[in-house]
Amino acid sequence: MSVMDSTTPAPNHHEPVPVNRFALFSETLLAGVLVLVLSIPLVTIPAAYAAGIAHLERHLAGRDDSVRGLWGAFKAALPGSWKLGITTAVAAVVIVLNLLLAWVGQLPGREVVLPATLILAAAAAIVLLRSAAAWSDFAGSRADARSAWRSALETGQALSLKDWSGSLLLAAALFGAVVFVWMLAALFVVVPGTLILAAAAVKLRSTRS
Repeated sequence: MSVMDSTTPAPNHHEPVPVNRFALFSETLLAGVLVLVLSIPLVTIPAAYAAGIAHLERHLAGRDDSVRGLWGAFKAALPGSWKLGITTAVAAVVIVLNLLLAWVGQLPGREVVLPATLILAAAAAIVLLRSAAAWSDFAGSRADARSAWRSALETGQALSLKDWSGSLLLAAALFGAVVFVWMLAALFVVVPGTLILAAAAVKLRSTRS
């Protein structure tokens, strides 16, 4: 539930809206765990992240940020996301297999394939996060679910190149998530939270610039 500062400015004010940082931290962790659970089937990753990012956006705006609201956003995002979800799942499996083969030294052309895999994986993740963040701008009725995701993907691809500084920030968030897991494998549970927070922050940053 949102905990907004009592000094929140008027809607037409250009200063950032103050928020309770501890509340944002706890909301990020909670949303991240929910996104992780919803992402378990892999094909639901785009819908899960879209719902998580939209949830944090509502929290920052002082609107309904209940678990029921996140679940509702997930159900709304799911119908039109199957094509992107299947593509994401296949890409994730291929990337993991390449990394495992490289780890045991069984990947042909490892010196070239491994860096290329990491670069393509980072680029795909950035586009996915951008698209998931843009979904809430196009979401409408269930009949428009497919077109909403199509527009969100086009926006995500365009912003990934146009707002290159924001994409670098997302790349830094991805790198930080990898470092977290490398330091302690159990920290994988906080990765979705850090990524949805980064995506929501980059989106908010781009709309204010």
